[in-house]
Amino acid sequence: MLKDVLKTSGKAFLLGNEAIARGALEANIDLFSCYPGTPSSEIGDTLKFACKKLGNFVMEYSANEKVAVEVAAAAAFAGKRSMAAMKHVGINVASDTLFSLAYTGVSGAMVVVTADDPSMHSSQNEQDNRWYGLSMKLPVIEPSSVQEAKEFTKFCFDLSSEYEIPVLLRTYTRLSHMSGIVDLSPLPEREPEKVSWKDYRNPKKYVVLPAHARKLKMELLEKLKRVEEFLAKWNGNRVESGDGKLGVVACGLSYCYVKEAVNRLGLDASILKISSPNPLPEKLVADFLTNVEKALVVEEVDPVLELQVRAIAQKEKLGVEVHGKDVLPSSYEYSVSVVEKGIAKLCGVETSIDYDLVEKRGEELSRMAPPRPPVFCPGCPHSATFYALRRAVEELKEEGVIEDCAFTGDIGCYTLGINRPYSAVDTCVCMGASIGIGCGLSYVLKNKVVATIGDSTFFHAGIPPLINAVHTKRDITVVVLDNSTTGMTGHQPHPGTDEFGCGEGKTIDIEDVVRGAGVEFVEVVNSYSVEKLKDSIKRAIAYSGVAVVISRQKCAIVRRREAKRKGKKLKPYRINENCDLCMKCVKEFSCPAIYVENGKPEINPSLCVSCGVCRRICPAGAIEMS
Repeated sequence: MLKDVLKTSGKAFLLGNEAIARGALEANIDLFSCYPGTPSSEIGDTLKFACKKLGNFVMEYSANEKVAVEVAAAAAFAGKRSMAAMKHVGINVASDTLFSLAYTGVSGAMVVVTADDPSMHSSQNEQDNRWYGLSMKLPVIEPSSVQEAKEFTKFCFDLSSEYEIPVLLRTYTRLSHMSGIVDLSPLPEREPEKVSWKDYRNPKKYVVLPAHARKLKMELLEKLKRVEEFLAKWNGNRVESGDGKLGVVACGLSYCYVKEAVNRLGLDASILKISSPNPLPEKLVADFLTNVEKALVVEEVDPVLELQVRAIAQKEKLGVEVHGKDVLPSSYEYSVSVVEKGIAKLCGVETSIDYDLVEKRGEELSRMAPPRPPVFCPGCPHSATFYALRRAVEELKEEGVIEDCAFTGDIGCYTLGINRPYSAVDTCVCMGASIGIGCGLSYVLKNKVVATIGDSTFFHAGIPPLINAVHTKRDITVVVLDNSTTGMTGHQPHPGTDEFGCGEGKTIDIEDVVRGAGVEFVEVVNSYSVEKLKDSIKRAIAYSGVAVVISRQKCAIVRRREAKRKGKKLKPYRINENCDLCMKCVKEFSCPAIYVENGKPEINPSLCVSCGVCRRICPAGAIEMS
């Protein structure tokens, strides 16, 4: 539980992400920054809670991941201990800074958490950020249990401090959201203290001019050699000896799968547990390969370790067979069954049970369960916005003003606008791309272009493409779905709210930013006022040039929580006898609180949040408050 993160000692039952947060606290962190994104979000949420309780370190939700890394780096430049956290695709945003930080190094300690997402549970791709460690020349440390998540976080701080280099801590969905009992160490007693820059000013280290960078790169390579030597002796990388016939090299949670798989198969395999995929301790790997007949590399997603292990075997002329993705899949999460089947195939033995039969039976059972696709919450303002958008487009088509629209979407709850009855998301690539893609389409399409983007995403990555649209005189409509929070990842603040994490911030008005970027058509409408919103969107689409409509209404979950705190009851709506069964509330507007029973629409009072949108769209006036 969240409060257990602050226990002074003993044991606690923690999420993997909570364990990482606890590790940072035990490591005496001075500053934490992040941009929320599943599966990393609970790290920031936990440290926000800790910051408000302890008050002895700084915590902020940054505008985006690049800013988060720069804020953390600055603290580490000044001798402090800092950490930045983000989901795997966030590293793409921060990479420009991180590549140079590898050269500059730090004076204190800096840890960057990358929360990868094998199987893409909540992401647009399955990128493996161990490649970033190799490319950036930064150490990558990867835990395989909740206990290790805490301990390795502390280890990363110490490693960074010792070698004055940023360290990547790689977690992943299964570990981030796994729970386990964690042995706690005492929390250090400390008071926040500001320092003098004169003690840390070092332009030759922190100004990466070409003349400095050339020298810094050679220093970085030397650092990595020393880090590799150290990691070869670290217990996180270790050999568990077997009979020498089969050697398995395993990384992260795959190590746990391997342990169980070889036990089920009754094999006495030698296992090399790797917790630092970069720099890989080459001598340790070579010695391990020398003592086995054939080796299997077990790792999720990409063959990052496998390629290195093969290279070591070839370089040392060891003559050992190295296997990996030839018997194991290259995509999606592993499990004990996946790993056991791979080992059994390699060794020519039967699996402990018929997994194919079990999986087939599981598929049969899953088909019996009703489908549960993700949907907008009851009362979600995005439902109202997409309803108004679709109606606006349909009316403009009927009036002959437009032929059709291209809808460019973005990352957030509102990506669900792809679903029927709205069908108003045609593209979704990455944060902020709705406007950028919209700009490109406006050059080549005869159709109008409408980009939809959330408030947090707008601040994260929507401003530069909006400026580009204005500068290049694009004919594009941008609908900002402003629900006053970062909804999909757990209601974290952003620059448009009145806090930044552990402190009160200045609220930035989206409309001021939009006007400041040079947009002349700017309208702000309450999302629940669907007729006004529809008319505003119609004017925006008909307008020649960049037009921005800000559809504003609090997230329904936040709104409901606030009402509960105030003791205010939200009266549900009901459908009365005036209903003529036109089904407009079902076919054109999608709300989970509305269902059909015996051919007639009904409203579930336990789900209704009293937004009143269904009442406003009902042509028969058949919906009223209970």
